[in-house]
Amino acid sequence: MRKDMAKLIVERPRMGRAAAGLKPGRTRVVVDDDGEPVRAKGAREPSGRARKTKTLNENLAPLKRYLAANVGRPWNKVFSEISAHLKPTSTVQQHVRDHLEDFVAMKTRMRAGKVMTSGRSGGEHALDASYHLYYVHPRTGLLKKNAKRASWQKARKLKEAQAAAAIAHRMRVVDAKTQLHLFDGAWWEVKLANIGDGREADVVLRAKLSTLAPEDLYGRPNVRALAKRQLNKAEKKQLGLN
Repeated sequence: MRKDMAKLIVERPRMGRAAAGLKPGRTRVVVDDDGEPVRAKGAREPSGRARKTKTLNENLAPLKRYLAANVGRPWNKVFSEISAHLKPTSTVQQHVRDHLEDFVAMKTRMRAGKVMTSGRSGGEHALDASYHLYYVHPRTGLLKKNAKRASWQKARKLKEAQAAAAIAHRMRVVDAKTQLHLFDGAWWEVKLANIGDGREADVVLRAKLSTLAPEDLYGRPNVRALAKRQLNKAEKKQLGLN
């Protein structure tokens, strides 16, 4: 791992004087590794800090590439190599260490033949449902690629597509105040209004045409059905409804 790897990962190029708010001249603020002003010994804290000329780079592609190149190696060695050039006193460089846990499931164990992992927020779940790109195998300690992640994302997208298809099957949006709903094999025109103080009845729910919560039924919050009417055959044909 190159000695400047941490700098490459977390920093964007320096901005120009104009973007940094600096005036032309020979005097420049001397900064430390984190871009903070370095003051002479005994100097008092200035009333205002100089604006940093560096910004953190959220594109951590170099770190991900390094992890990908080290799949199959002992995680302790990989972690040590990454940590070797990260100063514990540098907020910028510790930013890299913070992101490691976003990419690698470090806390893992075997349960009933499955790899389980627990994240920062606590709670344990199967690696199959994890967003991590990589994980540390609980038995071998090797850095492994989370092959299940792709199938998990595919399953999630499929579920979202199925949910969207289900909504499209039972509802059509005409405009902000008008929707068409399929209730018990019949199409209805529903007029929407603001939910108000909650005392006004929802005519669809009052008629027990649906058991869905209003937010799910209408696809947005804080609205209620003000009026409804069943569409006739001619209207359904004109609207392309079965």
